[in-house]
Amino acid sequence: MKKSSLIGLVLVLVMSLLLSACSSSSEANGSEEKFLRIGTASMGGNFFPLGSAISTIISDHVDGFVGSAQATGGSAENANFLGTKEVELALVQSGTLREATTGTGAFEGRKIENMRGLTSIYFNEFHILVRKDAGINSIEDIKGKKVAVGPAASGIEINTNQLLEQYGITPDDYKAVHGTRQEATDGLQTGQVDVHIYGTGIGSAQVSELLRTGEVKLLPMSQEAIDKMIEEYPDFGAAVIPAGTYENQEEEIPTVAGSSVLVAHDEVDEEVVYSVMKELYENKEDLISAHQYFKQMNTETATNGMVVDLHPGAEKYLKEVGAIK
Repeated sequence: MKKSSLIGLVLVLVMSLLLSACSSSSEANGSEEKFLRIGTASMGGNFFPLGSAISTIISDHVDGFVGSAQATGGSAENANFLGTKEVELALVQSGTLREATTGTGAFEGRKIENMRGLTSIYFNEFHILVRKDAGINSIEDIKGKKVAVGPAASGIEINTNQLLEQYGITPDDYKAVHGTRQEATDGLQTGQVDVHIYGTGIGSAQVSELLRTGEVKLLPMSQEAIDKMIEEYPDFGAAVIPAGTYENQEEEIPTVAGSSVLVAHDEVDEEVVYSVMKELYENKEDLISAHQYFKQMNTETATNGMVVDLHPGAEKYLKEVGAIK
């Protein structure tokens, strides 16, 4: 058995034991705690630790509920799980959220209409990572190369194709390599992957590790491609990765950015969602101590990239704190 598979199995067993213990404890106290399952992504990416931190706040502060971070295939699978109510909450990239709610792209002909927004968590600048020895000096050179696109039909794959289509590159023009985020970064280091387009916050530890090797570089987007992408996909905006953000990165990198959004399905109780919002914001320092990306979470930008209607519980909280009218 692979080490990663063994670790995953151990984590699943530990989570099962913890949930069982919580259930037994609640029964002994004569109360019945309910679970709020949170769809995240593979354990090698950012969504899993973010979801784990949210689940801890729920378990510690939302009366009668236990949070449970669920490892998944990422944004697209999370949208599907919300549609079938297999999770109550999920982290979804704004681009995937738009496609799922409009029945376009990877969700062609099958709208998921029961998703409601809570808050944007952080913003994902697209890092176009390429091996220096792969003969790629511009995005146009990605044709014919090995591109890590995450799990099949994941948000990573959707975003990759949205960006590459601005350069006339279709999925038929490159060799897709499916796998986890960690497998993508490992592949860039070993040469099994030539390209990985990583939507993540500036200063990402994984990107830092890759650029520190001196074997991987970042490619900029052209202004024309940025303008075209924003026009076609309004859930994205122009962004810049400042020069010197990473080792061996001397020039600023023009790119685009999307949002990572916390969403729920529409049958989650209004007061429960209100409590989740209230506790997340009132315990923001605890979230930041778990993951630096929570520094970007604030009520003023809570609706940035929110291409679905707010959940009534989230709307109630944001109106209460004066973030929306």
